[in-house]
Amino acid sequence: MRVTGNVICNNLKRNLSNNLRSLAEMQDRMASLKAIRKPSDNPAGTVESLRLSSRLKECKQYQTNAGNAISWLESTDDALGNLTEILNRAYELTVYAANGTMTPEDRQAIADEMQQVIGEVEALANATHSDRYLFGGTNTRQKPYEGGAWNANTQSIYYEISAGVLLPVNLTAQEVFLEKDLLGTLQSIYGHMAAGDLDSLSGSDLENLQANIDQVLSCRAQAGARLNRLEMTMDRLQDQELNFTTLQTNVEGLDIARAVVDLQTQESVYEASLSVGARVILPTLVDFLS
Repeated sequence: MRVTGNVICNNLKRNLSNNLRSLAEMQDRMASLKAIRKPSDNPAGTVESLRLSSRLKECKQYQTNAGNAISWLESTDDALGNLTEILNRAYELTVYAANGTMTPEDRQAIADEMQQVIGEVEALANATHSDRYLFGGTNTRQKPYEGGAWNANTQSIYYEISAGVLLPVNLTAQEVFLEKDLLGTLQSIYGHMAAGDLDSLSGSDLENLQANIDQVLSCRAQAGARLNRLEMTMDRLQDQELNFTTLQTNVEGLDIARAVVDLQTQESVYEASLSVGARVILPTLVDFLS
C-alpha cells in the first residue's frame, strides 16, 4: 500500500479522535462516579444492576407498608390503653356503688360519673387514625358507632409487608366492643346504680365488666404482638436495603483509585499522541516560500 501524506494525516486524526473519545469517557465516568452509564458498558452488569434496583424498590415499598402498619397499630394500642383505663375506673365505680353504706345521693353521683364513662367509651369506639376509623373494619370512612347503632363490619385490613406476606393491622368493633357487649354492660351498670340494685352491682355486673376488661386486654395483646412482628420485619427490611445497596454499588459503582490511574494514563496517552502528531506533520516547501 502506498503511504502518502494524506494517509498519515488521516491516521493521525483518527487516532487523536479515538484517544480524545476515550479521555472524554473516562472524565464522564469520574464525574458520574458510575462504572456503568449505558448498557453497552457492561451488559451483564446492567442486567444485575436492574435486578438489584427492582429489589431495592420492592424493599422500600415494603418498608413503607410496614411503617404505615406500625403507625396504625400504635394508634390502636393508644386507644385500647385509654379504654383499659376507663374500664378500670368503671370497675372502681361499680365497687363503690355496691357498698350498702352509701346514701342514694352518693350513689347517684357515682351513676352520673358512670354516664360520663359511657360517653367516653362511645367516643373511643370512633377513634381515628389519619381520618380513618380504627374499629370500623374495612368501612373506615363511616363512624363505627353512631346514634346507638353499629356501622362497622368484621373485615380485616391487610398490609403486604414482604413478598406474599399479608398482615392484618386492624381490630374490629366486633372484637373490642361487641364480643362481650361492652356498652350494654356499662349501660346495665348505670341503670342498676340509678335504681340502687346492689345485688346486681356486686354480682353479675362486676363479672360482666371484668370479662369486658379481659377482652380489651386480649385485643391489646394482639396489637402488641403484631407491633413486635412489624418492628422485627422493619429491621430485616432495613438490613436487606443496606445489602442490596452495597451489591448495586459493587456492580455499577466506580473504583475511584483505579479510575484516577486510568484517567492519568489516558491523559498521558493523548498528550503523547499530540506530540507524535507534531512530529508527523513536518514543514513543507510552502513553509519556506511563505
